[in-house]
Amino acid sequence: MEILSILPVTFITVFIIMNPVLSIVPFLSYTERSSEKDRKSCATKAVTIAGIIALLFLFLGPFLLSLLHITLKDFKLAGGLILALLGIETVLGITLGNHNKKEKNHLNDVAVLIATPLLTGPGLVTTIIVLSNDNGLLITALSLLGALFASWLVLLNSIRIKKLFGNQTLHVVGKIMGIILVALGVSYIKGGF
Repeated sequence: MEILSILPVTFITVFIIMNPVLSIVPFLSYTERSSEKDRKSCATKAVTIAGIIALLFLFLGPFLLSLLHITLKDFKLAGGLILALLGIETVLGITLGNHNKKEKNHLNDVAVLIATPLLTGPGLVTTIIVLSNDNGLLITALSLLGALFASWLVLLNSIRIKKLFGNQTLHVVGKIMGIILVALGVSYIKGGF
């Protein structure tokens, strides 16, 4: 019964941090000259790559932390700072790092760009390690798989979503998710002390 109360919360947390809505505009921009079949293939590759990276960190993250003598509190503090900065970037529309731009017409590059850092970046890596420590591997893995599937559906239907809601609405939703990222970051920072 406990899993039924924790699973929705962990799923929503992972989904918000993955933030596939924020990936719609760059995804469509990079695949604008691609066929529907190629766009679907690119979305599938992006989510597959994101899933592999996230699952590796889910199962190997605690071992890597132990190997590097990093405590979970240290990781929460560092991850909280990163989440807060990612949220600030999203809300204010600024870039704090050097984001390399990939060629728009190469779908493999586009898939990697959408997979990481957009879907699976430092914020998600931190979150899945913290969630697995707090809630266990099973709940975190199920939440992650659910969020990956939902992200895949968002990317597959990105044209329909953009037509239905428009750029302005997607922009506002992205900003709201950015504010939630800042709040999650602050929560993790507080947990690191």
